[in-house]
Amino acid sequence: MTLKHEDERRVETSIELDAPVDAVWKALTDAEALSNWFPPYAEVKPGVGGHIRFVWDEKQDWTSAISAWEPNKHLRVIAMEATPPEKAEQAKKDGFFCPFPVAVDYYLEERGNKTTLRLVHSGFSTDTNWDSQYDGTKRGWAFELRGLKHYLEQHRGTKRVVVHAKCKIAGMTVDDAWQRLMGPQALVSDGDLAGCVAGDRYAIGTSAGDRLEGEIRIINPPNDLCATVENLNNALLRIRVDDGCLTSPEPQVNLYLSTYGLPTEQTDGLQERWQTMLDEVFSTVAS
Repeated sequence: MTLKHEDERRVETSIELDAPVDAVWKALTDAEALSNWFPPYAEVKPGVGGHIRFVWDEKQDWTSAISAWEPNKHLRVIAMEATPPEKAEQAKKDGFFCPFPVAVDYYLEERGNKTTLRLVHSGFSTDTNWDSQYDGTKRGWAFELRGLKHYLEQHRGTKRVVVHAKCKIAGMTVDDAWQRLMGPQALVSDGDLAGCVAGDRYAIGTSAGDRLEGEIRIINPPNDLCATVENLNNALLRIRVDDGCLTSPEPQVNLYLSTYGLPTEQTDGLQERWQTMLDEVFSTVAS
């Protein structure tokens, strides 16, 4: 059977960045700059035929081939190749048939000293097996592009240190996990996020004793929250609650805090306190 374009889904979005086009290109193609907003670790072999490696942790380590490289204009990377025809039947039985190449295109347009970045993440099948992957990717790019904007406009050239605490939530619904996370025993022991929308100011105290204040950028219960943390040198917080997808099959809670210019003892302390907080809050959940 020949697959048609209507069998494919795409994530398409754009963002205006208050940064020159060469700075945006560098943020997309330089390993050190990439690690300041996207994965904690990156490797780049530039040019067509090269690759970009994205590493979040030991289970999320992907290398994407570069198939288009036009500096300051267009970058295309291939995240997954289409399943070869001779392997299609077995792939369908295994539950992971990739009918199209899964690719990410970044199109840059210079507008004065600003840049418009248009992103197209293509190749998602319309098969229901791909629903969680497609939805998770849409949610992911909504945050990641805000992270790129935050880095370029607030902390360009500053090394990022990521505080990352996580905990499995197998046996618990996403709604229950969100309520527990946003309760007094975890992130909101003081203050209130109920009724908040993007653009609102917030101020909360966690059960670990940390004060967080800033602006809500994304709030999408029971899955996502993104906010600046101005009192931590304008860090960027991301909360993600997942029930599993192709690239992250284990249901879990993730707290990410992208920090810039904070002392090591402060980020180490946040890491320890937040991981302990999650372990205690979700200690009754089977791992």
